[in-house]
Amino acid sequence: MPSGDAMTVRPAVLSDAPAVASVHVQTWQSAYRGLVPDSELDALSLEQRTAMWQRAIPRGGVWVAVVDGEVVGFVAVGPSDEPDAAFKLYPIYVLPSAWNTGLGYELAGAALDGRRDVVLWVFENNPRARRFYERFGFRTDGTVRTETIGGAELKEVRYRFNGAAG
Repeated sequence: MPSGDAMTVRPAVLSDAPAVASVHVQTWQSAYRGLVPDSELDALSLEQRTAMWQRAIPRGGVWVAVVDGEVVGFVAVGPSDEPDAAFKLYPIYVLPSAWNTGLGYELAGAALDGRRDVVLWVFENNPRARRFYERFGFRTDGTVRTETIGGAELKEVRYRFNGAAG
C-alpha cells in the first residue's frame, strides 16, 4: 500500500459481504497454500463465503479495512464458544498486497477495543500469523487441537489476550 492512500477501519455493513468474502477466499488461498491441501483452497466458493458473511455481518463484531474505497481486510470478534474465555477473535484477514502495512494492527485494535479475556486459534505451522498475534500481545496458553481439512491434519495452538495491546 503506497503511502498517501486513504485508509479507514469501520464496522462492516451488509453491502460489504461480497468484498469481505473475496478477501476471505483470496487470503486463504495465499496464506495457507502449502499448509492446507490445494484441492481445498481451489474449491473455496466465493458464493458460499458471501452468504456466510451476509448472515454474520448483521450480528455485529465485524470490521473492514478500506483503502481508496476498496475493502482490503477484515476482522470478526464475538462471544467465545469456549467456556474459559469471554470473547473469541476470528482470524484477521488482509489481502497480501496490504501485508506489512499496519492494517492488521488497526483491525485488531478496533476488534479488541476494551475487550479482555479473548482467545483465538492459529495453525501451528503459520509463523507469520503467530508473530503478528504475539507482537500484538497475544500469548499461547498451552491449549492445542487438531483440525482436519481436506484430509490433512493441522495442529492449532490457542492464544489468549488479556488487554493492553503491546
